[in-house]
Amino acid sequence: MATIIINGTEYPIPEGEKLNAIQMAKRVGIEIPYYCWHPALSVVANCRMCEIEVGSKDPKTGEIRMMPKLVPGCQTPAKDGTVLITDSPKIKEHQRMVMELLLLNHPLDCPVCDQAGECGLQDYSYEYGQASHRFVEERLVNPRKSVSDLVQLNSDRCIMCTRCVRFTREISQTSELQVMRRGSHSEIDVFPGHTLDDNPLAGNVVDVCPVGALLDKDFLHNQRVWFLAKHDGLCTRCSTGCNISVEESKGKIWRFKPRSNPHVNDYWICDEGRYSYKSANDPHLLDAMYVRKDDDLKPTPVDEALKAVDRGLREASEKGVVAAVLSPFLTVEEAYLAARYIKGLGEKNVLALGPVPVNGVDRTFKPDKSTGRTGDTSFIEPRPFTIHAEKCPNRKGVEAVLEHLQGSVVPFDELAARASKGEFAALYVISGSIDAWNDEATAKALRSGVPFLVLQDTNVTPLAHLSDVVLAGATFAEKAGSYVNADGRLQYAGAALPPREGSLPDLDLLSILLNRPGPARSGEVLAELAEAVPAFAAAKGGVLPATGQDLSAGSGAKPKSDPPAFVDSWFAPQGAARYR
Repeated sequence: MATIIINGTEYPIPEGEKLNAIQMAKRVGIEIPYYCWHPALSVVANCRMCEIEVGSKDPKTGEIRMMPKLVPGCQTPAKDGTVLITDSPKIKEHQRMVMELLLLNHPLDCPVCDQAGECGLQDYSYEYGQASHRFVEERLVNPRKSVSDLVQLNSDRCIMCTRCVRFTREISQTSELQVMRRGSHSEIDVFPGHTLDDNPLAGNVVDVCPVGALLDKDFLHNQRVWFLAKHDGLCTRCSTGCNISVEESKGKIWRFKPRSNPHVNDYWICDEGRYSYKSANDPHLLDAMYVRKDDDLKPTPVDEALKAVDRGLREASEKGVVAAVLSPFLTVEEAYLAARYIKGLGEKNVLALGPVPVNGVDRTFKPDKSTGRTGDTSFIEPRPFTIHAEKCPNRKGVEAVLEHLQGSVVPFDELAARASKGEFAALYVISGSIDAWNDEATAKALRSGVPFLVLQDTNVTPLAHLSDVVLAGATFAEKAGSYVNADGRLQYAGAALPPREGSLPDLDLLSILLNRPGPARSGEVLAELAEAVPAFAAAKGGVLPATGQDLSAGSGAKPKSDPPAFVDSWFAPQGAARYR
């Protein structure tokens, strides 16, 4: 077995993985500080913060020979017999020197900087820097620039790590950013006549910046990061299913940040998804349950509204066929309970898939594996990032439920046509779509042939005004559950916000209709679904791996070739913990 020696202790090297010194040390709980290195970008070794002592052990004699100079850890592969020293006095003095150099021209404006609390300069200055500041000359002052409508560049805070430049060249491959001039006069800037506005991944340059140089104007001066509570979630803006951190404070979401998942989105998120959090803060969301009385919708307590739904659907099922529309924005747990409820009223009842929004075509960004890389120094295998044209998170999951419980998937257009012809005695529509999905014409066509109409939604739509009962469901941020993305990976998202006043999560509404005991728990429903529906057998037990489960892998299978989790929200956990 290949081994490596770190600070005098021998550790096994994971077989089949290409790691550098930073990653290997992280694996065994040893921190090597760094700025310019990023696990998905080329290695440039220009910050020099990660320099360590490196040597090798002779396999025959056991003699250890160290290199005379410090070597960047980001460029040092973790190979059999390699010796690393990360905590010697020589290294500590080097780290203090680098920190002093990086702070020479820094404005030291932490109290007004949005990065405060999750800043690499703050954290590493505390851990590796020195208290005294010996620089007495006048600092260089660089301009503040607007590089797009949503991204601001504070050049005086920049440490020239060039992460942002490499991102636009290697990941988005749009190359808007460049390094201008040389030496102490170097600056990051956009090419003349270009901005980041046309780059659909532009917000990621803010995420990769380890300091407060690149800032999100949407978040600027709105919140302090130490006031934010972070929840693991999924972006529901398209079928990619990007892993995100949902950051909220006092019942309001303030931003989305990407979470690393090598099977889905690597380290990135598109701008369309990044700013979709605003729909959960909409003050005009449904805030009550309504039942039609005297030809008008009246606010009604939730128990009475659900009794009206159950009574109306049961009576309609006795007279004829009840139809239900299950939105591709539902979780698989919600779709399963909804389908069970409708089919439990009568096997003849019909289930249909809700409207599947499609906008444009898929856009795939294939990382450039050659730009800036020499030899075997990348240590990673970057995956393509796709922004899908299908603007819903769970079409595949809902279809799998429908195929099992009904044998086929009825498209929404087909069901709408049948409903307008009067084929159904009642219609139960469960939406939760982020965007408006019905207009007045569609609403009138659905209502015209249906004696009893129930709508479960989050937004006020034309169909809501025509319904007999309106149930206020949960937004994506107010519920926990699982989604199947475009690649067939089942992933779990937790709730980030409590249900808004007057609403209930869809899972709770459906559980009450089914007379299920106790509060609805998505894990229990997922375990039940995995037992009942073969397509979800891989989710046996109702607990999913952190990176999700490939449903094609079979029951109990582990994710394929799951690399070690290297969370490069790099400085946030450290800083946030200190300031809370």
